[in-house]
Amino acid sequence: MRIRRKTNQCLNCGYTLDRVYNYCPNCGQENDDNNVSIGTLLGDFFNTYFALDSKLAKTIKPFFFSPGHLTNRYAEGKRVSYAHPLRLYLIISLFFFFIFTVVGKKVISEDDKDKPVIQTSYSIKDIDGLDKETLNQLDSILSDNTVKAIAKDIRGDDDLEKFQKALNNNLTDQDKEALRDAFGNNTLALLGLDSTRVDSLDTIADVENTATKNKPEYIKNENSGFILGRLDWELINELKHNREYTDSEILDSMKLGELSGFDRHLAMQSIRVQRADKEQFVEYMLKNIPLMMLLLIPIFALILKLLYVRRKQLYIKHLIHALHLHTFSYFFYGISLLVIFFMMEGSSLRNNLALLSFILVSTYAYISFLKVYKQHWFKTFIKFNVAGFIYIFFIMIFFLAEMVISMLLF
Repeated sequence: MRIRRKTNQCLNCGYTLDRVYNYCPNCGQENDDNNVSIGTLLGDFFNTYFALDSKLAKTIKPFFFSPGHLTNRYAEGKRVSYAHPLRLYLIISLFFFFIFTVVGKKVISEDDKDKPVIQTSYSIKDIDGLDKETLNQLDSILSDNTVKAIAKDIRGDDDLEKFQKALNNNLTDQDKEALRDAFGNNTLALLGLDSTRVDSLDTIADVENTATKNKPEYIKNENSGFILGRLDWELINELKHNREYTDSEILDSMKLGELSGFDRHLAMQSIRVQRADKEQFVEYMLKNIPLMMLLLIPIFALILKLLYVRRKQLYIKHLIHALHLHTFSYFFYGISLLVIFFMMEGSSLRNNLALLSFILVSTYAYISFLKVYKQHWFKTFIKFNVAGFIYIFFIMIFFLAEMVISMLLF
């Protein structure tokens, strides 16, 4: 309940008030004095929305050790004695999604660390058509960063054409001059450097022509079909780390013809996401997960309503039950994520703990179904699994939609 600081006189019209009045009977203004310190105001906010009072203390035991008890008490009308289900959900979800975001960023960061710029299998020392002496000389002339970028682009491929593209994409003007001084015309031709220096727009056109010369002509000029299927993903990947070219220049170089506003936006966003830092995009996407899950809770409640439609129970009971189940799941999975990713790094038991967490949460939910809906264990088991499969399907649909929306807005 919101805290009011009542006064004996209306601050608006001056009408004398009894302390029991929540509103002035003369003008209707709320009987509440908001002229307080910042500390008091913040204290009232946390007491109102995140109150750690006797209600919460009374809620903890049945919440953890008596599945379905809180839902049944709420349905019986005993609401004042326990923490409000929505407030409990909001508090625990803040904890869970904070941990979820931190873990997500940690996983992406570790994944990038596990994939060094030059992997052990990647090399510029085994390229078809180039002798080892030329490759060794190349390695000694070019800077370490340039060699790493080239090795990353070719990804262990020994194809000469792909090597030429990677070389042209990553060479600086100083590198080109150094190579022209070191090699003769024949070697420069093998390296794809036999021509004089060209400007950036000519270079991108050359890369595009090389990347697509073996493809059927209709692919470049076709104006029908889904736009993502018409993009030259090979070209995008070739220029992924080359910031000399803008996303718009890369798209225009594909010669896709006249695009609608939506198709062009979708294509531009696809190129932008493909060239973006993976950790940055994942972080952006994870920010929208809490809203997605909040929208899914009423859908889960509707699934329960349809599965138990013959029991004539109000939708609100299923919604309260859904809130309690999600709250417990968030708390337990949040603790599990903390332990798995911050206390068991490198342990072979991490997968076992993840499986155990899933089993415990599922068992809790099944017992809650039994106590709330009071049907035979086998019938409840069937409905429990049906509800789970349908809900997982909706989660997948919403997650795909969330990914698409994140890509369009990134």
